[in-house]
Amino acid sequence: MIAALAITAMMQLSPAPVPPTGAPSAMLVPPPVTEWSTLPTYPLPRTASIADGVGFVRDEVEAGRCHPQLPPPGDDRLQLPVAILVGRAGQVRQIVPRAIGCPSVEQYVVGYLLSLTRMGTESSVSLPAGWYQLTAGYRW
Repeated sequence: MIAALAITAMMQLSPAPVPPTGAPSAMLVPPPVTEWSTLPTYPLPRTASIADGVGFVRDEVEAGRCHPQLPPPGDDRLQLPVAILVGRAGQVRQIVPRAIGCPSVEQYVVGYLLSLTRMGTESSVSLPAGWYQLTAGYRW
């Protein structure tokens, strides 16, 4: 019991660890938001089937839980552009959605695309490190 108290006291008195100088930063790199249209397109590994996701997106919009800017009447497509950061080893490091006024849909799309990108790209060649763009579209 005394040993447990002594260890607990030592843990409370120990200073927080300080990362060494020059250590890689855990901070996320912001995308070049103003230049999204000039970014190369990220090649998905396959055509995504988003039938389940369409229901979620439609329900969020129709329930009024979000207010995205929708296209003109007659075109029921919701579009969400994202920027995708590919790291040096060719893996996706970050996906940033453009704000469309619907945070739940934005986060849903990021999660879905992250799961798709874990499978790699259409080609067997690794992508060069850098930012890419992709637009997820939903029609109901």
